[in-house]
Amino acid sequence: MSLLSIMKPLAATAVALALAPAVAQAQAADPQLALFQSTCVETDGQASAAMAKLDAAGWDVLPPEMMGADAPFDNMQARLLFAGEGIQIAMTGDMTDGLGTLTDGGELYLAVCAVGVMPGDYAAVDGAVADWLDMTPNAGMSEAGLNGYPYTIENGRKVAVSPDLGEDALLELAAGDDMRIVMTGDTDGVIMIMYMRPQPR
Repeated sequence: MSLLSIMKPLAATAVALALAPAVAQAQAADPQLALFQSTCVETDGQASAAMAKLDAAGWDVLPPEMMGADAPFDNMQARLLFAGEGIQIAMTGDMTDGLGTLTDGGELYLAVCAVGVMPGDYAAVDGAVADWLDMTPNAGMSEAGLNGYPYTIENGRKVAVSPDLGEDALLELAAGDDMRIVMTGDTDGVIMIMYMRPQPR
């Protein structure tokens, strides 16, 4: 199982709510990246700050109970916006990684902030994210339809985490509060960008 499996309930909800016809044009990559930067990066993934920005911009509340037991995160909050011929969705929450995507032992607790768009162009969005970070996907955190970009913040600069870093070293790095993870994914046509901030338990 992977983070793509976590994203599927969100994708199903977005598909059910979307009013866009199948021929709708994909949303541009740069606006999606700008939304992600404003909502998730500038707030460092803080749920209250991220949701406050969207509330002020007129986004609608998406009740977590709409996903029932399939809600992808604990403490989940979500917002929805119909934009032109498409739909945008944003969410915050907490998760413990026990899925083998980041660690094998499930010892990494993450605060997550994510934005998604449907329809969208995954290659364009992922390319925009890679260019912004000036990084290539981390092979150890990527698979088909999912790319991971872990980095540390050193003297204000983003420095990519090596894919060869062992799990113990990764967990030690995460414990220092200088590590962040950006992930992009395509789940059933919903194009997501996620910001993950490791948290102490």
